[in-house]
Amino acid sequence: MKILLKLSFVGTAYCGWQVQKNGVSVQQTLQNAVEEVFGARYPVTGCSRTDSGVHAACFCCTVEADGERAPRIPADRIPTALNTKLPSDISVFYAEYVPEDFHARYDAKGKTYIYKIFNNSLKNPFLSRYVWQIERPLDI
Repeated sequence: MKILLKLSFVGTAYCGWQVQKNGVSVQQTLQNAVEEVFGARYPVTGCSRTDSGVHAACFCCTVEADGERAPRIPADRIPTALNTKLPSDISVFYAEYVPEDFHARYDAKGKTYIYKIFNNSLKNPFLSRYVWQIERPLDI
């Protein structure tokens, strides 16, 4: 069985989405939570990769849970179960059982990227993790 998850994350502490040797990734952290909740280490496939420090408001991925130990949890309860095992900077907000041929990357309808610039010479600690601060006036 295949489970589609939608999650949000603040990527500041991560080396990106994909598992890497050089640091902790969002995918690795999610796989650890999936293993704790479902009792087995199932493959997790994302809709794309992200660079180190990138945030996501709605990132889609699938969990391929097969075999006798496949989860028997209703889809609407999966987000709560996973969120109890995830750090505060990653949150699953949706889960749905999808057909086996569904692919998080190839079946995506589109992607939206937002680049936020704070054009000010004075820093704002409430924005510093989420914007690129440029002190000089922009000529665009």
